[in-house]
Amino acid sequence: MECLPCFYGQIARTLNYAGINGERGRGITRMAETIIDEASMDEVPARTTTLIHRILRRETGVDPYRRVKDVYNKLALEMLPGLRQRTASLTDGLEGGVRSAIAGNVIDFGIYESVDLDLSVDESFRLPLASDDYRAFARAVESSRTILYLCDNAGEIVFDRVLLEILREKGKTVFACVKGAPVINDATLADAAAAGLAECALVIDNGSDGIGTLLETCSPEFLRLYRSADLIISKGQANFETLAQTGDKRIFFLFKVKCPVVARALRRENGDIILMGNSIERVDRVGV
Repeated sequence: MECLPCFYGQIARTLNYAGINGERGRGITRMAETIIDEASMDEVPARTTTLIHRILRRETGVDPYRRVKDVYNKLALEMLPGLRQRTASLTDGLEGGVRSAIAGNVIDFGIYESVDLDLSVDESFRLPLASDDYRAFARAVESSRTILYLCDNAGEIVFDRVLLEILREKGKTVFACVKGAPVINDATLADAAAAGLAECALVIDNGSDGIGTLLETCSPEFLRLYRSADLIISKGQANFETLAQTGDKRIFFLFKVKCPVVARALRRENGDIILMGNSIERVDRVGV
């Protein structure tokens, strides 16, 4: 039940970005409400919002977040030199890359109305990372040849470049995966091109418009790569929601805690930065 305000907030925000109000907006809202009414309380929120946003895109006939994605791709590119410099100032470059990547996870318009990128960077480089998880991650990086990096939002993928560049410098083959179709402000191939992602990784899409990574909706090509990767780096809260229960030990989650439901599932605080291995035993159920 805690997720209901967020669902309705996403509907209102999306219609606002699409420039739709009045009776047309009310009618679209009623269609989306049917998804909420029928949602299982045991379902992860990302599955429900995937269905909501399919209705919103179909009925609006546009990609409502296209403009805001362009704005944040540009803003993030302007911050990239400073991110690289801040990362280089740390003794451990890999840790700096992780912190830079997590800093970009606030660019999430499924949750936020606006974001403070400078504050997020400061917090990401100040707040603690779980030391045991970081050491396990560093070992996994060193022992891996092929890494699959599951991207999250437009703009955020520029922050990811810092970590991707470090992985490439370590001689890793890195595939950066974006969405196969627009959904909220998640990154697509067009955003990857705008962000220069191909300069530091092999860019692919997952063939899906699902929020998070809904494996049953992804393309066969993506699934082959997913199954064969030595290490999977999963960015963002929605990817955590949809992949945490797989128990796949190859997965490490990187994100910022942005809602009380996920905070409770992790026994953490809202606003914490997370780098953690995938362990079902450490995560309580994330449901609507």
